[in-house]
Amino acid sequence: MSDSNLTVEGFKFNSTTDAEAAREELKRIAYIEEHINYENPENVLTIYKKVISNRIFVTPIGYDYLKKIQKFLKDSPDIDDADICPLPLNNVYVLEKEMKEAPKPKPKIIPAKKRNKEQDRLFISLAVNAALVVLLVATFIMAMTSDNPNVINYKTNLENRYSQWEAELQEREKTVREKEQELNIAKE
Repeated sequence: MSDSNLTVEGFKFNSTTDAEAAREELKRIAYIEEHINYENPENVLTIYKKVISNRIFVTPIGYDYLKKIQKFLKDSPDIDDADICPLPLNNVYVLEKEMKEAPKPKPKIIPAKKRNKEQDRLFISLAVNAALVVLLVATFIMAMTSDNPNVINYKTNLENRYSQWEAELQEREKTVREKEQELNIAKE
């Protein structure tokens, strides 16, 4: 892999992916430059904030461009410096001195057999918990759909039972009244 594939605008990147990202950022910069109006600093500030909040630039090329816009905004008398947000850096560049001097703890080495037993125990525990959750849900479903009154659906079942009895009684009363009318008609 040649250095020319990794170099973009004087920056040498460690991977072609990073170099491609930098080339894409150059295209974005060109697009922004075509549409930005430097005569309206408020507009420039709005674009600056939007670019930062959407994290459009991640390579040094994009940050270099943002730094130029930031300088323009700071030099502009129409923009208050408090409105210009700082550039967020998402990398750690230097470890603190204490971190360098502190002895690094040795990684805890777990034998393969013990690791497998622990993984097996975790898997079994998860499987048992999942089965218990399924059983609990099934119990609630059975309780809700059961005809027998229980703590969950007793009110509904009792109301249904009473309304059924009431309907049967009304039907019987209707039948009795019809028979009475027949008998009264037959007597005359």
